[in-house]
Amino acid sequence: MKVHKIYQQIIPSLVLFFFLLGNTVETVADDVFKTFTENGYSEMVQTQDAYLAKNTISVFDGQTFNKPMDMKFGIHDEIYVADSGNNRIVVLTKEGELIRIIKNELFAHPTGIYINDQGHLYVADDAANKVFVLDEKDEVIHIFEKPNVLSFGEKAPFSPTKVTVDSRGNAYVLSRGNNNGLIILNKDVEGEFLGYFAPNATSNSLLTTFRKMIFSEEQLDKMLGTTPDSATNLNIDSQGLIYTITPNEKSKNVIKKLNMGGINLLKGNYVYFPSSLAIGEIDNIFTIGEDGYIYEYTSEGEFLFMFGGKDDGKQRRGLIGKGSGILVDSDGSVYTLDEKKNEIQTFIPTQFSQTLHEALALYQKGRYEESKEPWSEVLRMNSQFDFASLGLGQAYFKEENYSQAMVTFRDAKDKVGYSDSFWEIRNIWIRNNVIKILAIVLILVMIVYLFKIFGHRFKWTRIVSNQWNKLLSFRLVQQIRFLKYYMLHPLDGAYGIKKEFKTSNLSTAITAIIALFILIMNKYFTGFIFSTVREGTYTLFADIIFAVVIFSAVIISTYLICTITDGSASFKFLFHGFIYSLAPYLLIKPFVIFASNILTLNEVFLLTFTNAIIYVWMAVLFFLTIKELNEFTVFQTMRTIFLSVFALFIASLALFILYSLFQQLFSFSTSLYGEVVHRIENQ
Repeated sequence: MKVHKIYQQIIPSLVLFFFLLGNTVETVADDVFKTFTENGYSEMVQTQDAYLAKNTISVFDGQTFNKPMDMKFGIHDEIYVADSGNNRIVVLTKEGELIRIIKNELFAHPTGIYINDQGHLYVADDAANKVFVLDEKDEVIHIFEKPNVLSFGEKAPFSPTKVTVDSRGNAYVLSRGNNNGLIILNKDVEGEFLGYFAPNATSNSLLTTFRKMIFSEEQLDKMLGTTPDSATNLNIDSQGLIYTITPNEKSKNVIKKLNMGGINLLKGNYVYFPSSLAIGEIDNIFTIGEDGYIYEYTSEGEFLFMFGGKDDGKQRRGLIGKGSGILVDSDGSVYTLDEKKNEIQTFIPTQFSQTLHEALALYQKGRYEESKEPWSEVLRMNSQFDFASLGLGQAYFKEENYSQAMVTFRDAKDKVGYSDSFWEIRNIWIRNNVIKILAIVLILVMIVYLFKIFGHRFKWTRIVSNQWNKLLSFRLVQQIRFLKYYMLHPLDGAYGIKKEFKTSNLSTAITAIIALFILIMNKYFTGFIFSTVREGTYTLFADIIFAVVIFSAVIISTYLICTITDGSASFKFLFHGFIYSLAPYLLIKPFVIFASNILTLNEVFLLTFTNAIIYVWMAVLFFLTIKELNEFTVFQTMRTIFLSVFALFIASLALFILYSLFQQLFSFSTSLYGEVVHRIENQ
């Protein structure tokens, strides 16, 4: 009997303990999400928190949501929620207190809502195939149905999912399955249908073009990829510009900001399967994806932050199950609607993001001087935040402080801004010194001219001339100078290498070292605007090894192929010819490197064209070197080059396979050794 009483006391206690333990494991109160931004190299990097999770609204007056699909602010900052699963509209305060519930027997499945300036509620219902308009008393005052006009399209579906309204009373409606664009409706217009707006374009791939050539319109309609993707959500800003989102993993224009002509004003952007978007007080754009991440962009589409994340079922604060709606209030707080967790989460901005928004707001208003202080404050908080350097540089540029702008643009890794600033500085310098430049050039020309006429009369000039000619008479110097001749006369140059011994191993080695030096100079001393190397990153040893290995492999493979195809060139002559074929690179590239430090993006064609000349010239020299040294025909030379490239490919593939095998062997040996040691220690 006592044992039975003990069990009666213990069992409920154990049940309560495990219940509390289970709740503790599944619920974590702390913020667990991270915030990311994009650095000047377009890489996602972690930064300090831009927003913090504040509170969650999941229960209101004892009730809960059921798969809510949309959320908008009312005219008094109350929150309207399309509680789709419960077939109703819920109105709450921002703190989560219930104001009222709007139900109507006409509702079938409300999925999209919008409240205009008069407080009228527009409800898009994809099950009823209607858009309902309700007044301030929650009474239906108008219903938009499928337009019965020819221009709408007889087969075009009308299944409204989202709706927004401009200041003129035009309702922009998204319809599921209708890829003609946004449907514009107005109750004051006969027929109510004004037309379609800003349809998405199809991707013009080669496959799509081929299909259009051989298939009929009816067949094309049934094919995936021949019709444009439909937008899935939309919004409107204070200026009346329409925003849409189109979840397409291949597109770089997921978010669009459309002007009155339907032209996208944003730069390329990408969000993973976005579900909703909102516009902040300074026209910054917020989107939420189905993966739970929240993205913030500037009004021009420049990426600022990504935060939040996917909830794994542990109900952790700040993580989202499946985002379906997003709002931003006048204080910068972000509200997210979760279709899966049936809740609203509130994120408040940190001092870091508030300062950034302050700088953006001042800059967008043209108050550049005032914007510099908050930009600098952001950099004091995070010196690696490149977007702040970009904003500060733009402020300096607008003030015509080009030298300081150039410095900050370089910190931001922004080559366009740096180029524009440098162009202004260079232009000002040329304007201020053009007379001096012309005078110096004229004086130099006169000095050279006079020296040619009277120079031989001076003893010291004769001494210098004799010493110079003596230097040029050295065999090694003549062999190195042969570079210029080989570049201009490759046929005679090849004969000179093979028959007249115009080159030597020493001159070839010196030339190769000079080529390596110029290669390193080109990589690390090209001007910032045209540089392809991250600043502060130096891999000299790896660069040299890579260049030597690749060039040696090319020469060896070419020589081996030449040998088996009855080529007459020795390895020595082929090596000399290949090195001397680098003459255009050796003689022209230094000028390109120098020019890259004084040119801007406006003159990029000059560098591109010069580099093209260098590499085409070298290719011609390589071709003629193989042909002339081996006494090949053009066809034999082309065959040799093809076989050499193929041999290099096979050799690279074999090395890769050997590397993989040795890596696996090493991994196996390490594991085996560890297992043996473990067994010995445990005996």
